[in-house]
Amino acid sequence: MSVSTSIFRWATAGIALVAFKVIVDKVLSVQKAFARIKDYPGRQVIWLKPFGALSLMLGTRFPIPGMVGNHTAKFSTYQKFGATSLATVWISTARQIFWTADSEAIKLITSDRHTFQKDVVTYELINIYGQNVISTEGSDWKRHRSVVMSAFNEANVALVWSEALKVMTEWFEELDAVGPDTTIDLVLPLARATLCIIVSAGFGERMSWNADTVEELPPGRKLTFRSAVLGSVENIIFRALTPGWFYQLSSLIKVPYLSERALFTRLAFDDLRSHMVDLVASARADIMSGGPAASRISLLRNLVEANMNQDGDSKRLTEGELFSNIFAFLLAGHETSAHTLCFAFVLLALYPDVQQKLYEEVSRVWPGDVPVAQVMANHKGYMDKLEYTSACIRETLRVFPVVSRIPKNVHADMVLPSTYFTPGSKENPSNETGKCAVAVPEGGVVIIDIWAMHMNPLYWGEDAAEYKPERFIDTESHQWPRDAFLPFLGGPRSCIGQRFAFAEMIGILASIVRRYRILVPDDLVKKPLEEQKEALLKWETGVTLTPLSPRVKISRRE
Repeated sequence: MSVSTSIFRWATAGIALVAFKVIVDKVLSVQKAFARIKDYPGRQVIWLKPFGALSLMLGTRFPIPGMVGNHTAKFSTYQKFGATSLATVWISTARQIFWTADSEAIKLITSDRHTFQKDVVTYELINIYGQNVISTEGSDWKRHRSVVMSAFNEANVALVWSEALKVMTEWFEELDAVGPDTTIDLVLPLARATLCIIVSAGFGERMSWNADTVEELPPGRKLTFRSAVLGSVENIIFRALTPGWFYQLSSLIKVPYLSERALFTRLAFDDLRSHMVDLVASARADIMSGGPAASRISLLRNLVEANMNQDGDSKRLTEGELFSNIFAFLLAGHETSAHTLCFAFVLLALYPDVQQKLYEEVSRVWPGDVPVAQVMANHKGYMDKLEYTSACIRETLRVFPVVSRIPKNVHADMVLPSTYFTPGSKENPSNETGKCAVAVPEGGVVIIDIWAMHMNPLYWGEDAAEYKPERFIDTESHQWPRDAFLPFLGGPRSCIGQRFAFAEMIGILASIVRRYRILVPDDLVKKPLEEQKEALLKWETGVTLTPLSPRVKISRRE
């Protein structure tokens, strides 16, 4: 036997021993983690980080149905185990991951931001240019929030409302020109509409409905501002999963599909930064020249002033943080509302009786002879009276939440409440059989399972899976469960722009239903309701829950 052969065999044996040790250590660490979670329901291995970019990309394909963490499960996994909290172990690190759809536990988690902190690593995919108010924790988060908080005031809510109605008026001109009846895919036009609104209300730049056709591109750019934003948002997960060297490779070697997408992704983010540089330069010039006081309501002005601040760190943003916050608000300020509205309009087409009630309310609050300008100028006088319209938005957010789950790292030993009920019960799944306390150790992770809580029959009744806006109308005998509804999270880390979002969505929904009937597309009209829902309510996971085929037919009302 040659020396080289002997060396190869010893090396192979060494590698095998190391691999064996790694496997044994992993098995032992996972066993210890399971021993610490005792007999809590769930007790499954989690194979993927349930809130990572890869998990979002795989979406409904993995974990498979029946496994904890499956994106389509909603409340069914909890129903299978007969408990509102489940315990699992992530195989990669042997960390204990606790899932909860219990409103009492979630209220405790969201109200204690020191013990339960945001998993900032999860939000790295939106740290394109630096950190931002969404991706930070502790003192950094307080610094970012103190900069932007004053921009989210009642004056800006009024501006969002008026801009929403203005943008709808521009869209209506295009729709009416197409013809009396037309079928449209809602994703692009609603993203277009909500982007116009956030750019105007948040950044002081009026973006018209037809901006892409009239906007002149500055030298060196290939995409308009709107195209750069939409292209960046669409490819944010692709960017997070693609190594930097592949962009360089794609310039030299064309890999089918991937190279083209990589080159466009790089172009979108590069051009977006250039457009944001122009926005910042304009705001700086306005600040330096003592621009009009009205511009002080602009979110952009707050961000730029914080970047220019030289008085200390308490309200100062670096250049990277400035651009990262602009991107974060462009993303969160338009995609969340656009996707929710896609689901809302499809649901109105599928449930014409709900649409009729909404139309009757809007017609009563906003009669046909009242000009749009009058409604634009009085958001509280109109928006606050649209109770059923608001209920339709809330019910849409309940059955299709913007974000289905939120992870929190646990920084101190804590006990969370949980409820037992009859496992697998279909006749009466809300039949409680007892309470228990779940010991969550420091170093663990809790996942606020928003979608599961929104479908929990303990809070929403036996018809929790049904679309029923009336459940959000309070009466003398019924108060809808506030603690079990969390579309914008809760506690100190609740969404800073939720009032903006409601003003925008109510304005758009009311405007369109007031003018058009929303119908199921002709090719699906004769299909059973379940087949229509399957075709029109498809979705995938992304930064937010993303509709895939929200088509409707619109017909001008007489």
